[in-house]
This record gives sequence, structure tokens and C-alpha cells, in this order.
Amino acid sequence: DEAEAEGSSLLLFPMSGQEGIDRLLQAEQDATEIVAKARKEKAARIKQARDEAEAEVKQYRSKLEQQFQESQSMAMGGSDKSVALAVETEKGLSDITRLAESNRVKVVREILTWVSSVDTTPPVA
Repeated sequence: DEAEAEGSSLLLFPMSGQEGIDRLLQAEQDATEIVAKARKEKAARIKQARDEAEAEVKQYRSKLEQQFQESQSMAMGGSDKSVALAVETEKGLSDITRLAESNRVKVVREILTWVSSVDTTPPVA
């Protein structure tokens, strides 16, 4: 029985004890290298995804900043135009007022001349 058990174990493990240990150590080393390689690849993919996300965030932030600057310039430009329009309107009104004051005496004289020089003769029919 003992010889049979030993023979059957030789069939299951046909190599010597040292060879089996060496194969197990080699398999463990191979597995360690595979796991290390997978970890490196995963880290590289994570870094690439992070870099791509940062680039997208930077691009989006730049777009928002540009939109903000445009809206600010529109708001500031609109107020500058409003101020310029108000100044121009005020200048126009002051010019009209000044002209009216300087011509007031002349206009009153002309009206008085028209009123006082009315032809009182009846028209010929």
C-alpha cells in the first residue's frame, strides 16, 4: 500500500521537490510582475484621465472667463454709451437754451413789429 501511495504521488507530482518549489517560486514571481504591470497601467490610465479632466476644466474655465469679460465689457460699454449720450443731450439742450436766450429780444421785437404794423385798410373786393 505504501508503494502504491508513493507511486500515485509520483504521478501527481512527477518532478522532484526542489523542482516543484522552483516552479512555484517562478509562478509567484510571474504573478507579482503581472500585478505590478497592471498597477502601473492603471496608474497611467488614472493620470491620463486626470490630465484630460484638468484640460477640460481649464478650457471650460477659459470659456466662462471670456463670456464674463464680454458681458462686463458690454455692461461697461453700455454705461459708457449711456453717459456719452446723456452728456451729448445735455450739451444740445444747453445750446438750444443759450440760442433761445440770445434771440429772445430779437424775436420779441419781430412779433411786436408784426402786431403793430397790421394793415387796417379793408381789402378791395
